[in-house]
Amino acid sequence: MTEPIAVDRRTGAAAAIAGVLLFASVAAELVWSGQRPDGTVTSTSGLVLEVCAWTAGAAALTAALLGMRPVAVSRAGAAGRRISVVGAGLLTVFGVVVLMTALASGVPWETSFLLFGVGFLLLAGGAVPLALGLRRSGALGSWWIAVLVAGAGAVVALLASADPWHDLGLFVFDAAWFALGLRMLAAERASVPA
Repeated sequence: MTEPIAVDRRTGAAAAIAGVLLFASVAAELVWSGQRPDGTVTSTSGLVLEVCAWTAGAAALTAALLGMRPVAVSRAGAAGRRISVVGAGLLTVFGVVVLMTALASGVPWETSFLLFGVGFLLLAGGAVPLALGLRRSGALGSWWIAVLVAGAGAVVALLASADPWHDLGLFVFDAAWFALGLRMLAAERASVPA
């Protein structure tokens, strides 16, 4: 194995912010939902806060994955990162579509949830090659496993149709990215001479 590759501080910050915002969005929906079970908007301000947190979190995740280019050095790692970038991008588009259609018609466009499903499917599928690329680079030590944990959370969120399992899968996904972001920040700090 070669010498570890340095991690950019902005990448770590983006991953940590993504974890926090995505977690806050799911938690806000559980505590104070702006929608009825049929999707009808009951609180415009609540829905706007939830979906804006989701969209900003997904955009931050996209930025973090784009920033991981130097540390996902293997061919598999690069492919996993690209797949994951597309998945995170779809989650961002999902948030925008849900917000716009809910504000325009009072109900989010049901078909937009395909973006959510495909986005998480790509994030789950890209997690394994991305994690292997991170392992090979040595940039994060054994913390490459956090990407696999995030992928497992994505699978649970996709496959579990009933709560609390769906939300627990989302929380695991969010927490793994938050932890990985903190590790990237610590790795970057450690690589800078005192």
